Amino acid sequence: MESFKQLASDNGRQISCKIQVGNKVYYDGRILKFDFTDVTHGDYFTIGTTCSNEFSFTVTDYAEHALQTKVNAYISFDGGSNWLRLGVFYVAKRYFRGNCATFACYDQMSDLNVPLAGNVASSISGHADTLLAEVCRQGGITFSGTCGSFKTYLPHPSTTLREIIGYIAALHCACAKFDRNGELVFIKYSEMPTEILHAKNCMKIRRYITRAEIKGLRSTNDLDTLRWGGRERFTTLEIYNPYMTQATLNSIGEKLDGLYFYGAEVEMQGLPYLEAGRFILLEDADETLTPIVISEIKYHYDGGLTAKLFSRNKEDADPDVKRSEFEKTVADILEIINELKTKI
Repeated sequence: MESFKQLASDNGRQISCKIQVGNKVYYDGRILKFDFTDVTHGDYFTIGTTCSNEFSFTVTDYAEHALQTKVNAYISFDGGSNWLRLGVFYVAKRYFRGNCATFACYDQMSDLNVPLAGNVASSISGHADTLLAEVCRQGGITFSGTCGSFKTYLPHPSTTLREIIGYIAALHCACAKFDRNGELVFIKYSEMPTEILHAKNCMKIRRYITRAEIKGLRSTNDLDTLRWGGRERFTTLEIYNPYMTQATLNSIGEKLDGLYFYGAEVEMQGLPYLEAGRFILLEDADETLTPIVISEIKYHYDGGLTAKLFSRNKEDADPDVKRSEFEKTVADILEIINELKTKI
């Protein structure tokens, strides 16, 4: 992976792509473009999310691949000797125009909005590991990782597989997503980042002034509200979780206590080893390192690979928040300076 990262971050890199749809493989000559959206926090940082990733592509072919056909997408920077899989997706929509076909695909998370079978639910022992194993069996998915035996129950017969996964992930101080190999994983939070996104790989950096820091938790269910830490609006994570206990919330609070990052939008060279959900360090043009979270990263390929990264902070996402004139001025000046440095 280290050699792949080095090749991906080089300025003179050569990109190769292939997309396997069912038994058919498309290479660069047939691939006109693709867009890959990898997202963990659609609104702002929290735990227990279960976002679905999207992959859409256009090829010069009129083959009518069936809905739900499996799609594997790969990218290489060494002429095709080593490939990185971007994910495992399934065809959801198809469009045809002339000799071109466009396919919109999603990962398996989008198929899990179905309730847990009631006749099986009553026989589950009531622990997270057993419950998750049953969810995976019914959903036809594979979980990669470990799951604790937290006490659980089914709050309502209509509770979906996707909701249950989110509840269990939150108990682990994590978000749930499907990784590049198409396996369900928990992205856990407890440590500050070490991975660096270097300024040389960024075309435009907009980092927001406001620092997001976790100082409180508030977990609700249909009957009760549990709290840990402070109660200030923008430093408190709001969670709905019927499986949460005060002891578990306290443990999560201890892991997240003092964790901080900044909101940002970054237009950058596409570095496909960067995945949503991860905390990284963003290097500014002056070599200052700032912690950010990859809430969402959108990759675009049309012969070259670019990306747009979003670090979403609760305060920046709130439409009612108004920055002071001073903060706005500083933000605008920093943006102008960064733009000038990239042109030098």
